[in-house]
Amino acid sequence: MARPVSAFKPEYCEIAERVLASGESLAAVCCEIGCGRTTLYDWRDRHPEFAASLEYGVQMSQRVWEEKGRAGIDGETERFAGTPWMFVMKARFHQDYVEKKEDKETNNTNTLIEKLIDRL
Repeated sequence: MARPVSAFKPEYCEIAERVLASGESLAAVCCEIGCGRTTLYDWRDRHPEFAASLEYGVQMSQRVWEEKGRAGIDGETERFAGTPWMFVMKARFHQDYVEKKEDKETNNTNTLIEKLIDRL
């Protein structure tokens, strides 16, 4: 049975930021508020302040995960698993972590410096 959907409340902005700031996902925000993802997206589209809170919250979540990665790479985390961490980063924060398709298709492994030198 589906949960009844309540009306948007301004305090959802604070809840979203708090949940996401701990490194959790939009699904966790839905669980905390008691709504489905479709409702969450509808509220995001209708309430600019909620959209801003979600955007900022996702950035804070990404920071938490990046800190975990940095700690692992620096040897501060016992039994750090870099490969699963990278899969998480690519899946959750794909805009910053996914490989560009065109570079992969052309096997273009030039660095930015090499590309600039080629233009000279």
